[in-house]
Amino acid sequence: MKSALVAAAAAFVLAPATAQTAIAPGGSAAFNVPGLVSLYQVFGHAGSVNGASSDAPYVTFSAGAGNVFTFTTVTGGVNCCGDANQLATPEGGNWLGPGSSIVGINGISDASGNTQLPLVAMFGSETDPFGSAAPAALAAWDASNPVSQAPSLYQVFFVGDGRAGFDNAAGALLTFTAPSDATRLYIGFVDAGSFSGTSSWYHDNPGSIDATVAMAVPEPGSYALMGLGLLALARRRRG
Repeated sequence: MKSALVAAAAAFVLAPATAQTAIAPGGSAAFNVPGLVSLYQVFGHAGSVNGASSDAPYVTFSAGAGNVFTFTTVTGGVNCCGDANQLATPEGGNWLGPGSSIVGINGISDASGNTQLPLVAMFGSETDPFGSAAPAALAAWDASNPVSQAPSLYQVFFVGDGRAGFDNAAGALLTFTAPSDATRLYIGFVDAGSFSGTSSWYHDNPGSIDATVAMAVPEPGSYALMGLGLLALARRRRG
């Protein structure tokens, strides 16, 4: 069980997990994501209403249509309750009940699914969502998640091990298409007391996940659309 004693002990060993890396089409970036990272902790806002948490690391990229991302390697695992000997895979575990039902904060969506503490992510921009209405939550994650998704800004989506199926190393890579105004991709975890309620209780999550994020090279059609957009912008400026 998550306890105040574990929280007090963890408060003395917390280390920042902030990271920011710029990538371009064809590029990739690798992150180590400790279990105390809250996906809701962005723009300096606390990501937990109970106990400490760390900032969500992210990659930056140029806005535009057709930005597609994959998680080419995802390894490691975390635990919910201070037990480093029972780490789950990146798909998450089931320590306290059948799944997760997390209420979002800071203008970021709720998140739910049939496992606990899987790797999750969201697209963002330079605009702080704090104070804005959060987007609707995506459907609860499970082993039948779609292979391709196109989430909205600040809409939490399931990554797990980055592949189709459950703990299936041979599964197809999941692809995530960013909104055209997105310039950031955040990664982290969502947690709460007994995995139900408002984002909290990250401080007793030992372990970490290593994830490599890759940005695909756009299809030729996407390059053409980008070129037309730049041409239209140049004409407006001349006018």
